[in-house]
Amino acid sequence: MPVTPETNAVILRGLWGACVGSFVNVVEFRVHEGLSVVSPPSRCPDCEKKLAWYDNVPILGWLWLRGRCRYCQKQISVQYPLVEAFTAVAFAGLTWAYYFTDLRPVFSEAGVLATWPVLGVHLVLVACMIAATLIDAKLYIIPLGIVWTASVVALVSPAAGTAGLLHDRWLEIEPWWASLVPIADQSIGIAGVTGMLGLLLSMFLLRFGVLPLSFADEPDIPEGVDSDDPNLILVHPHPRREVLKEILFLLAPIIGIFLGFYFYSEPGKFPVLSFHAFNGVLLGYLVGGGVVWAIRIFGTLLFGKEAMGLGDVHLMAAVGAVIGWRDATLAFFLAPFIGIAVVIVTAGVGAVLKGRTRVIPYGPSLCAATLVVMLFRNEIWAYLLPQLG
Repeated sequence: MPVTPETNAVILRGLWGACVGSFVNVVEFRVHEGLSVVSPPSRCPDCEKKLAWYDNVPILGWLWLRGRCRYCQKQISVQYPLVEAFTAVAFAGLTWAYYFTDLRPVFSEAGVLATWPVLGVHLVLVACMIAATLIDAKLYIIPLGIVWTASVVALVSPAAGTAGLLHDRWLEIEPWWASLVPIADQSIGIAGVTGMLGLLLSMFLLRFGVLPLSFADEPDIPEGVDSDDPNLILVHPHPRREVLKEILFLLAPIIGIFLGFYFYSEPGKFPVLSFHAFNGVLLGYLVGGGVVWAIRIFGTLLFGKEAMGLGDVHLMAAVGAVIGWRDATLAFFLAPFIGIAVVIVTAGVGAVLKGRTRVIPYGPSLCAATLVVMLFRNEIWAYLLPQLG
């Protein structure tokens, strides 16, 4: 690999990734313990001695401490350097794949200066997915603050402005389905804007008690069952009734989307809303979350048990905001295959066939599928589009 600005970018992203991985470890540990992620400063969880800055150097700090606290000699989990190393590899690997392979030609064609805002947003999503995977695998929850971070960054980042300026140039390099960022022209983009307005209205009505909150009542815990048992989500006495409340919540966004299509029946009526990337982020957020929410609702009504979690809804909404509604939908339908493989490997074929594996965190599968789509989306779409006619 020659020494170029792009090569330096790969190395720099790897170093950033190691530092981000260190923070991901902090987030995972403190969420698990119910602590703030910003204070107090890093310290040993056993002796509570404040750690020196050189003990916090990603990967290397664990190595020169030989995996033990400098003060009390308690063992430090190997998870810390592994997560830091994985995040470093993910950041560097994604940068390398985008700029040094044929997977995303527009990156190498347009250059670093034109594409770094988009790469930055993608790396934020990767970091949030790693954190969500760790927490969901242990606690069966996805903290909303983590995935909201990716959504907000996608909306306010310079990528939106860059996309608007270079959209036509990118279409010369890649077809519409291989766009660098979420793109939605006015024909469907206004539906994203009006749908988001409907979502904000529902959130306002929920906040002030006009709309009911679903699954607000804690289910009765059967005798002898641990209150932290993730299978408790399966014992709510009225899951179908509760999920109907979520349908009420979704009425305003759905109406908003249809109104958006209606308004566009007169082209040029709302030219101020013709921002390709901004529309794409909003539409991606709504569709990404909406697909999962629809499966959650239909699954709950069909089986009489809460299907999937709202954390998964917010996770895929963030994915849609970053990579677009088409790719988020593709990742969602790829995730079950990854989930089945993970279950077979971790739980064993026998446990699956005998039904002993009941609650499975789905967030990690969604995250893995999203990463696959981020890397191989062009090849996947190039194969699927002819099949779909």
